[in-house]
Amino acid sequence: MKKLFWFPLLGSLVFCAACGSNNGGSTPVGVGAGAFSNASLKGQYVYRVAGVDLNNNGAPYRESGVFVADGNGNITGGTDDFNELSVGFSSNSVSGTYNVASDGTGTLTLTVAGSAIDLAMTLVSTNQAYLIETDTFANGSGSAVLQNASAISAIPGGNFTFRMHTVNTTESSSLVGAIALSGTSITGSEDVLRGTSFDNGTSSPLTLTGTVSSPDTTGRGTGTITDSSAVTTNFIYYIVDSNNVRFLESDSGTIAEGRAERRGSSFSAGSLSGNFAFGSRADDSTNLDAVATVGRFSSNGAGSISSGEYDFVQDGNSSVAQTFTGSYTMATNGRAAVTLTTPAGTVQQFFWMVNSTRAYFVTNSATKVEDGTLDQQTGSFSNSVLKGQYAFVMDGFNLSASEFVDRVGWISWSGSGSLNWNETVNDSGAAQQPGILAGTYAVSGNGRATASVNNLSIASNDIVFYLTSGSSGYILQNDPGVELIGAMSLQQQ
Repeated sequence: MKKLFWFPLLGSLVFCAACGSNNGGSTPVGVGAGAFSNASLKGQYVYRVAGVDLNNNGAPYRESGVFVADGNGNITGGTDDFNELSVGFSSNSVSGTYNVASDGTGTLTLTVAGSAIDLAMTLVSTNQAYLIETDTFANGSGSAVLQNASAISAIPGGNFTFRMHTVNTTESSSLVGAIALSGTSITGSEDVLRGTSFDNGTSSPLTLTGTVSSPDTTGRGTGTITDSSAVTTNFIYYIVDSNNVRFLESDSGTIAEGRAERRGSSFSAGSLSGNFAFGSRADDSTNLDAVATVGRFSSNGAGSISSGEYDFVQDGNSSVAQTFTGSYTMATNGRAAVTLTTPAGTVQQFFWMVNSTRAYFVTNSATKVEDGTLDQQTGSFSNSVLKGQYAFVMDGFNLSASEFVDRVGWISWSGSGSLNWNETVNDSGAAQQPGILAGTYAVSGNGRATASVNNLSIASNDIVFYLTSGSSGYILQNDPGVELIGAMSLQQQ
């Protein structure tokens, strides 16, 4: 699968990893509700940013690490791990500064190898922040999550479901499966789509073996894993807590990031029961992250999927409110073989359950490399469910303008059909704050919501939300030529 890492206008700059920026760390002014402050960001946080290097023809990079925030605006330590195609892997210590406004928006400057990386952030809570890079030389988005200090001193043992997406110079790969950690040993199984080939032929997963080192004082360790097709991956891992681990591939020539979550011990068809919302990204033969999809479905817990609906954009081609049905069979290890009937034809997916409310999935496809996450929907849905201030993050591109686009900020919902939208946006290295934008929204009973935002929407109701609850959801800007996907969460202080 040939990959294009850039758009035409992005080839004229010169990149140096963390080679300085022009955005500084000025104190933000809160314009929304809230009582956040610098003290709201305190402790050790695992962070990740996925993006593109504007000064290297849009080459993709992945960056992860741990930073220590002192609650007074200073980053006092940590480690930054960086991997970019054609550049390679590097690891450096971290320092820096940050500022948090009362509405949870703010700036974070990480100093790595003597140079600054500037980020805009919006706090969901004291435990989590959404991030975008605002430098002139890079576009990227991600998050930071507070570590549990009592859980980072030892390798977390037990069973985990994982998801990882990799990119090298010739193809992309989606990997979803389950692993068991016992001491320093890893065993497990996975479904792998590499390029347009499903490595395990879909009949049974590949097997996995590997080892991990003990973590350092920041919960960071190293590992290696080999699958039964003889592909070996070296990685850095970061412990968030006893139930959550993040990964970054450390091999040169391949970039990847992923995560693992503690899983249940036994599953049946009834483990997939109720209503679920989902989001996924895919690479195709034209672009990385060429396909963005959000949607929902109902499962009867006995092998039948109904009332499916999804919105997606592929290479700038928009599709709205498509319907689907399906069926599945569930193995006791939590691997569900899923067959969906969609307007585009039959689609085969494999769900790997984390528990009865959450799963990761991979799509078996000859035209795209796709993986995603699904979450059980809870509660009922109407306009009144969306009320209050929600942090959000989105990333993608505007093909019509040949720009990469990342957004972070908040949406304030009235509970009665009107909203205010506040963001920092980076359009291919040009970061700006447009100010508060007004809009309208409508929520349907299945959790699909649409919104129109003044001076942001291209078409009416082009911003689509599939809610997992009244507190969170997946987001897609669904316009011809524009593709932005992300998530939102109700702010909590």
